[in-house]
Amino acid sequence: MTYRILDAQALREWLAQRHDLSGRLGGAAADWDIREVSDGNLNTVFLVNGPAGALCCKQALPHVRVAPDWPMPLERALYESRYMQAVAPAVTGLMPELFAYDPDLFLLVMECLTEHEVLRSALIADQAAPGFSAVIGSYVARTVQATGWVSQPFETGAHLLEQFSGNTALTRITVDLILTDPYRVCDRNPEPEEGLRADVKALQTDQVLHQAVGRLQDRFLTARQALLHGDLHTGSIMLDGADVRVIDGEFATMGPIGFDCGLYLGNLALHLCAAPHKADAIRTEMLAFWQKFSEELRTGLRAGCGDMWALSGPATRPALIETFLSEILRDTAGFCGLEMIRRTVGFAQVADYGLCTTEQERLLARQKALQIGRTLIVESVSLRSFDSVLSLMGL
Repeated sequence: MTYRILDAQALREWLAQRHDLSGRLGGAAADWDIREVSDGNLNTVFLVNGPAGALCCKQALPHVRVAPDWPMPLERALYESRYMQAVAPAVTGLMPELFAYDPDLFLLVMECLTEHEVLRSALIADQAAPGFSAVIGSYVARTVQATGWVSQPFETGAHLLEQFSGNTALTRITVDLILTDPYRVCDRNPEPEEGLRADVKALQTDQVLHQAVGRLQDRFLTARQALLHGDLHTGSIMLDGADVRVIDGEFATMGPIGFDCGLYLGNLALHLCAAPHKADAIRTEMLAFWQKFSEELRTGLRAGCGDMWALSGPATRPALIETFLSEILRDTAGFCGLEMIRRTVGFAQVADYGLCTTEQERLLARQKALQIGRTLIVESVSLRSFDSVLSLMGL
C-alpha cells in the first residue's frame, strides 16, 4: 500500500479491512461515526465511534497542517509510535494505549479519549480538577527511570539513541522555534504588537541572554540523559477528572531531563501571567509537579541505577542523586524560561492570553512572561532549590 491522505470514507474502508480494529468498534462499517477533530499544527485526527467502542486515528501529513507550504517528513508518526512503545510499560494508564501503527500510511490507531479535555482548554475554562501536576511529575519520573542512562544499562540508552536519532526534522523545529528564533529577526516569528516591539528588540540584542541561551542549546543537543517526550505542554495533556493522559509524543528524542520538566512548568507559568488571580493554585500545581517528580526519581535511583553509578553504594549514592537533581533543576528553570519566551513572541503562541480582558492587560501579561523567562534563563545556573524558581516567578 502506498501513502495517501485519508478522508473519513477512506479511513472507514481501511478500518473495515483490519479485523483487530474493526472488532473494537463493532457493527458494520456503515454504522461507524467518523469525525475529524484536528486542532494541532501537524496532523489530521479522526475519532471513530462504533456500537462496541471507539478509536482515535492520527495520520501524519507531508506538510504542516496549518501551513501547507511548510513540508514535513511523514516519519514523525514512526517516532511517535516508537515513543509510545518505549515508555508504555512504565506509564500504564497515563497515556493512550496504542493499538496499531501502519508504516505505509503513517497512521497511528489508539485509545479514544472522548470524555477527556485538553488541559490548556480546561485551565482556561477554570475546569481542571486540582492535582494533575503530580500525575505529570510521576509520568516524567517514570519515563526517566525506564529510559535514562542513569537508571538503565548503557545498552538501553544506546538502543534508544539509534531508534530516535533520525527524528531530526522535529528536533530541528525545537532547535529553531524554542532555542533560536525568538532571539533573532526571523520570518517565522509573528509580527509583535506595537507595545511589545521594544521588548522583542531587546531580546534580539541582549548578549547576556544570548550567552545563557547558548548554554541551554548545548545542553539540549549534547546531554542525552533520557528519552524525552519533547513537546510536553498543557496542549499535549488531556484529563477527565483525575484521569490524566499524555499525548503527542512525535517530538521524542534523547535529551536533558529538565527539558520536559521546563516545557511543562513554562506553560503553567504562562497561564499564571495571563491569569494572576490563580497564583495560589498554579503555585500548588508547580510544587506538586516538582515534589512528585523528584521524590519518585530519588526513590527509584536509591533502589538501583545503571552503569553510570555502578561503584556507588548506600553511603555515596544519595549525594550523587542530589547533585543529579540539582542539575535537572537548573536545566528545568532555563528551559522553562525559553518556553515562556517562545510561546509569547515566537511561532505557535498560547491561547491562555485570551483570558486577558483588555489589550493593555494582555500586553502587561506578555511583558511579564518575557521578564520572567529572561530571568529564569540567565539565573538558572545559580539556582539551588525549587523555591528559588518559584520566587523568580513571583510565587
